[in-house]
Amino acid sequence: MSGDSISAAILTTASVICAFAFIAAVYPSVITAGDPIMSRSDAMGDQIRTDTAILHETVSSDGMEVCVWVKNVGCSQISSGLIDQSDLFFGKKGNFERISYDGSASSTPSWSCSIEQGGDNTWDTGETLKVTIKLPESYAFESGEKYFVKFNAYNGISEEDYFTVS
Repeated sequence: MSGDSISAAILTTASVICAFAFIAAVYPSVITAGDPIMSRSDAMGDQIRTDTAILHETVSSDGMEVCVWVKNVGCSQISSGLIDQSDLFFGKKGNFERISYDGSASSTPSWSCSIEQGGDNTWDTGETLKVTIKLPESYAFESGEKYFVKFNAYNGISEEDYFTVS
């Protein structure tokens, strides 16, 4: 009888130890499996809160610069450190290219920007971003031709527009 009690106690102790070992091995995997879901959920939330609208485009008199005004119409603030991670596409309809960001505007083609209102380095809701595209001297605008501009924010939210030069 006492041998059965000792055997039962040993088996119970061994079962508890195995259960804890199993939990210790599986629990971290279960927790980290949720990390990508949470990460994607955060990214989707950021995309839902971000929205932009292209208000107007204009070409300088010498044809070397294009100014594009983009308004933050979402409910998310965008820091200036994230703006330069955005992509800008520009060119004739059907023949456009990605333009690289260059805050100093020393290379061509390149784009730079400034926040027109506010006075801080955050692109807040309702504020307008002035994007200046600097073009190479060899670039020639054609009257009546359609031109394409697309502003793609750092998180994939984009806005595009076509305009003509008269």
